[in-house]
Amino acid sequence: MNFSIKNKLKLLQISKRLLSSTLGLLLIQFVLNCFAHVSPKNTDKCEKIGGIPGPEDMALDRENGILYVSSHERRIEGKTGEIFMVNLNEPILRTKKAIAKYPKRFRPHGIHLVKVNGKLKLYAISHKDLDNDKHSIEVFSVDKNNLKHESTLEDAALESPNDLFVLPDGRIFVSNDHPKGSYFKKLMIDVFRIRSSKISYFDGSAWTLLLPQTVLGNGILITKKDNKEILYWASTIDEKVMQFEIINQKNSPPKLKLIKEIDINSGADNLEEEESGTILVGAHKSLFRFLRHSKNGKVTSPSQIFRFDYDGNLEEIFSSDGEEISASSTGISYKGKLIIGQVFEPFLLSCPLKQVN
Repeated sequence: MNFSIKNKLKLLQISKRLLSSTLGLLLIQFVLNCFAHVSPKNTDKCEKIGGIPGPEDMALDRENGILYVSSHERRIEGKTGEIFMVNLNEPILRTKKAIAKYPKRFRPHGIHLVKVNGKLKLYAISHKDLDNDKHSIEVFSVDKNNLKHESTLEDAALESPNDLFVLPDGRIFVSNDHPKGSYFKKLMIDVFRIRSSKISYFDGSAWTLLLPQTVLGNGILITKKDNKEILYWASTIDEKVMQFEIINQKNSPPKLKLIKEIDINSGADNLEEEESGTILVGAHKSLFRFLRHSKNGKVTSPSQIFRFDYDGNLEEIFSSDGEEISASSTGISYKGKLIIGQVFEPFLLSCPLKQVN
């Protein structure tokens, strides 16, 4: 989710006004699932990993068991963020700050960890000035506990970046949740489900915007299947994950060929591949409760983690109505653990990863 806190509060205020009219009531309930709740699933024996403000996205170095976490205290206007690390091989999971000198106005959102030309790098979306649609991708080299800032990528094609995926050859695919424009324009896009979110693509030298479009694009992930590149793209308001084949073209940007749409029936957020090749997606059952939670941490918001495979078979592996964790954004599995990130509160949740039938 990529609105600033100020804009989230505006949306909540407008939502309350709309609730006073019959048409507004229908629109808001339809789009935001105002009164949705979920039943708890696999919440026993979960433990908090504290000390990380707003751990919205995560990236895992599976080879070494090191989890990198994008951290930003979003309830404080103007606050900057940083990257944290968790060694998942330690018996007691603790957080520590990555040693890094961050660029000015570093407000991290989606992150991705990848070896490019054999060197491990962390790519982080940063909202330098969210209200004025000024964003960047900050590139860091990774060496043990150190992050060294290498470069900044900026372009008009980064309209409202939410998540990104980087391939080993340096190609970058970025999910934008909205087009550029005023807050009111973005609100109307969401309320009326106007498909205008696009993917920004970087071939190593130039940026472009790809088709198709969705409404409130979110997590993005690329895997391989039968030597084909398969791109998954989460649509929060449409409550689905779209599966595309990337059709690469010589001297032209790639085309995305839709294979199928996987219905999540919950507001899909970040996507993470498991070691087995299945995919986890964090989800928000009620965007209205999410918006209320963004203003007040005492107001809970439902959390869900789903698993699906290439064929679209879907199962819910974790859910909480907000008592254990609110506004879940990311799920990562590692050695029998399910690590869950969230948008606002200052902790991750570690739960036993149970087999779900």
